[in-house]
Amino acid sequence: MKKVTGAAIALWIGMAATTAQAAAEAQPCLTEAEAQSLITAVLPDVFQQVGRTCSGVLPENATLRGGLPPLVARYQATADLAWPQALAAFGKIGGKDMAGIDPKLLRPMMRPMIAGAIAQDIKPRDCATIDRAIGLMSPLPPANTAGLIVLIASVAGGKDKKDSPFSICPAAAAAPATARP
Repeated sequence: MKKVTGAAIALWIGMAATTAQAAAEAQPCLTEAEAQSLITAVLPDVFQQVGRTCSGVLPENATLRGGLPPLVARYQATADLAWPQALAAFGKIGGKDMAGIDPKLLRPMMRPMIAGAIAQDIKPRDCATIDRAIGLMSPLPPANTAGLIVLIASVAGGKDKKDSPFSICPAAAAAPATARP
């Protein structure tokens, strides 16, 4: 079980990593909505990069090989809509104010950075596990997939924050429930 969780977390870390220096200096806190928009925005690029990285070690019927083009296409429209909010989350991680920056200008620069961060963390022995995790998530709507990744990251991220470029902000304390007669 740890290997599946580890692969999912490695995938999340690769998706979210923008600068190791910013992560080492101060770990910003993202709301679940910010984290989810960030994950949603990068999922198609992540799927493609992981597919390229693992294609040599996976069978042809693997999700990251034969099923990759339709998966990426299905997630792309949602990713395009998520980029404006994701840009703000990237800015928070990097300690930069992104207000006024056109996401269409920054996005082409972010793709190679994201892809490079992912490629360096994936080991061939992890490809089958990552393919299985993506295969299990692939029928989900993009928002559910991103939400699941954020949930896994928030649960696992509390254990070893040094490997994460950001943390999920603690939820605001819920108001106490009032007893009903």
